[in-house]
Amino acid sequence: MNKSAGIAAGVIIVVGALATGGAWYTGTRLEDVLRDSIQQANQELATSLKGTESTMVIDLVSIDRRVFSSTAHYRVVIHDESIARDGKDAEFLFVDNIEHGPLPFSRLKSFKLLPVMAQSNFAMEKSPSAEKWFAMSKGASPVTGHASVGYDRSTAGTLLLAPLEMNDTDGKFTFSGLEVDVEASADAEKLKLTGKMENLQLNVSSPEGDVAVGAKGLSFDTGGTKGKSGFYLGHSNLKIDSALAQVAGQAPIVLTDVVNTNLAQEEGGNLAAQVNYNVGMINYNGKDVGALQTAFKVSNFDVAATLALNELYQTKILPQQQAAIAADRKFELQLSPADQERMNAEVVRLLAARPHIELEKLALKTANGESHMRVAVDLTNPGSTDQPSAEIAKNAIGLLDAKVVLSKPMIRDLATLQANLGGQTDPAAIAEQAKAASEMVGAMAVMMQVAKVDGDNIVSSLTYANGMVDFNGQKMTPEEFLSLVMSKVIAMRMQ
Repeated sequence: MNKSAGIAAGVIIVVGALATGGAWYTGTRLEDVLRDSIQQANQELATSLKGTESTMVIDLVSIDRRVFSSTAHYRVVIHDESIARDGKDAEFLFVDNIEHGPLPFSRLKSFKLLPVMAQSNFAMEKSPSAEKWFAMSKGASPVTGHASVGYDRSTAGTLLLAPLEMNDTDGKFTFSGLEVDVEASADAEKLKLTGKMENLQLNVSSPEGDVAVGAKGLSFDTGGTKGKSGFYLGHSNLKIDSALAQVAGQAPIVLTDVVNTNLAQEEGGNLAAQVNYNVGMINYNGKDVGALQTAFKVSNFDVAATLALNELYQTKILPQQQAAIAADRKFELQLSPADQERMNAEVVRLLAARPHIELEKLALKTANGESHMRVAVDLTNPGSTDQPSAEIAKNAIGLLDAKVVLSKPMIRDLATLQANLGGQTDPAAIAEQAKAASEMVGAMAVMMQVAKVDGDNIVSSLTYANGMVDFNGQKMTPEEFLSLVMSKVIAMRMQ
C-alpha cells in the first residue's frame, strides 16, 4: 500500500469511527429530546385550543433504539365531538423511522453534508379513527413527512398530505394533496411555513339543490419571529387562483385571484398589524360582478394589556358564554370584584396607548366605476370608570373619521347585472333602468340629507372629535347627531 492510499484509508477509518460514535451518542440523547419536544408541543396545543371544547394530546408510545437508527411510535388523541366515534376520542397513530446523526445516510445520498442530530421519516399508521382516510388515499399513508433536527434543536422538513378521493351516492370529494415545508429554530422562536395545493373539490347533491365548495392553486408563505405578544412578527401571504362556493338552491359564486397579505410588528411595547384581502374578480352565476379590495389595520395596542385582557376573556368570560349557550339562556357576565377591578385597570392601560383601528379601504370596482369606504377610530383613556356607560363610550373615542363614496357608474353596472340575471334582454331598456337606478340613489341621498352628489359620485362623510360631530359639513353635538339619525331612520321606514 502506497503512502497516499494509507492516508486515505486512515481518514475513512477515522470518519467511520466518528460517525459511529456520533450515532451512538445521538441515540442516547434521542429519547429525552423527543419527550421534551412532545411536552412543548402539548403545551402549545393546550394554549391554542384554550377556550374551545376540543383538546389534542401527543404521546410517545414507544421507542426502539439502535446504534444508527431508532423507531418511535406516537399516538395523537383528539377530543372533539365532530370526529368522535361511538363516544370515544379519535386516536391517530404514527411511526417514525429516525436516522441518528451526525451524518444520516439519507442526507448523504442527497449530498446534504452538514451534521444534524437526527433525520426523521414519519407516517400515519392504520387505526380505527384513520380507516376512512386510508380508504380515500387508496391504502397509502394519508400523512407522511421528513425532518432534520439540528444539534441546536432547529428543525427543517416537509409535511405531505396524500391525494384523497371519495365517491358515494351523495357526492364526490377530491383533494390533490398538500405539501408544506417547515423551518423552525429552537423552541419555535423563528418559524417559516411555505405550502402549496393544486385543487380541492366537494360536490354534494341534495333535495334542496346542489352544494359545491372548491379551490384551485393555493399557496402560502407565513411565519416570522415570535414577539412578546406571542404573535409571529413579519409578513405572511396566501394566494388562491380560484375558489368556488355554491349553497343549495343558490347560484354559484366564483372568486378568482384571491390574495391575502398580513404584516405584524411590535415597537415600544405596542403591537401593530395590517391585513389586506384582494379578489381579482367576483363572478355570480356565470357573470362578472367586479373586483373587491379590503385593507384593515390596527396600531398602538399595548402588548401587556392585550395579553392580560385575552387571558381574562379565555379564563373568565368565554366559559360563561359557553355555559349560557349550552343551557340555552341569556348570557350575563359575572365577575368577582377582583376580576372586575383587574379588567378595568387593563382596559385603562390599553386605552392609554391610544389604540388606532382602521378599515383603511373597502372597495368594489366594476367595469365602469369604483365605490369605496373608509372608517378610522382613535381610542383614548375615558377617565374615571365610575361614569355612566354612555359617557365612558363617548369619552373613549378620541377621533372617528368615516367617508363613503358611491359611484353612479358602479350602481349602473350592478343594476345592469341584476337585469341580466333576471332574464331581461332589451339593451336599451336595461340601460334606461340602470341609469334611473343610479339617479334615484343620488336623489334619495340628497333628499334625506345623508350625502351629497359630486359629479358621478355620491359622497357622505362623518368626523367626531373634541365632543363635536361634523356630518357632511354640518357641525352638531353627539346628541343632535343621534336625533338626526333617528329621524332619518323613521322617515325611511315610513317611505
